[in-house]
Amino acid sequence: MIRNLQVLRGIAALMVVVFHVTCGAARLGEGVHLSCFSLGFVGVDLFFVLSGFIIGVTTRTPEAGRPLPFFQRRALRVAPPYWLLTALVANAAVLMPGLSGATVFVPWHTFASFIFWPTSHPVIGLYNPLLLVGWTLNYEMAFYALFALALFLPARWQVPAAALALILIALAGRVFQPGGAAGFYTDPVIVEFALGLAIGGLHGTGLRLPRAACLALVAAGILLMLGAVQANRLPTAGLPAALIVLGAVFDERAGGPWRLPAIGRLGDASYSIYLVHLPIAPVTQILWRQVGFSAAGAMGLAYSAGAVLVCLAAGLAFHHVVEAPLDRLLRPTGLRPSGLRHTIAAPPVAAHPTM
Repeated sequence: MIRNLQVLRGIAALMVVVFHVTCGAARLGEGVHLSCFSLGFVGVDLFFVLSGFIIGVTTRTPEAGRPLPFFQRRALRVAPPYWLLTALVANAAVLMPGLSGATVFVPWHTFASFIFWPTSHPVIGLYNPLLLVGWTLNYEMAFYALFALALFLPARWQVPAAALALILIALAGRVFQPGGAAGFYTDPVIVEFALGLAIGGLHGTGLRLPRAACLALVAAGILLMLGAVQANRLPTAGLPAALIVLGAVFDERAGGPWRLPAIGRLGDASYSIYLVHLPIAPVTQILWRQVGFSAAGAMGLAYSAGAVLVCLAAGLAFHHVVEAPLDRLLRPTGLRPSGLRHTIAAPPVAAHPTM
């Protein structure tokens, strides 16, 4: 395991949570505006680059790189917790239709949510599934399917072929500008998986960089990321995210892992934090308002800090009680990979390229 990647996952998850807590305060009352951490959307770019890196590195061995077992591993890792929460949201939409104005039960939309197919949301009109944050998983599953196809090629061509395919698909989207699902799957954000694959390939050569150079890469990525804009996310957020991942990976090789165990534990639970935090955040707003607390000034900062902690706690609990046990129960021993721990994209909903 590369521990620095777990730290980056924890940081990305924290960015996502703070983004949603501070940038969506509608249920706190009319005219309430928190200090929005707008750069939190960059969490999506970190997660996608990390995902590309991990997939490229963990499939180097013949056993781990067989197409069908690879896709089975990824599906068993991603789908069960997501399906469980999607089912809970669907039941809530049927039994308590007024609970959330953005959550309604429409059979086709619900079915598409379960099969990881992007379709227009019946309320907000964007390509979000019933569990809104799941749009990123549609990209993840498509990436896994594409990489599984690349695994039929000779080993030395697998990563280059997958990366090239992602770039060509994105270029086709820019040229033809299709709508619907085709537009979704040809968005330039998919190139971030290719950036991760490229970093993984470079890591596999055994290259070593001076620690000063590694830290400079991380610092440059952070500085460039300060100018990130969603409308132009690949160059302004994706490339800086790739610099950060590149620096973090080679810095561990040069000087050992970063000693941030608490952030690393958030990284271990980042998928669960991703899945549960968005449904939890509005509940914290409702409870805060019902108790009678203000959300102005210092009380707004208190709310933000408290809501972030509640979301993180809920994600950690879901990881230990649901996600990890499901993973152990459903994954056959023969399909368990060795090497690096899995990663999964967990970006904020509002980081969708069309939002």
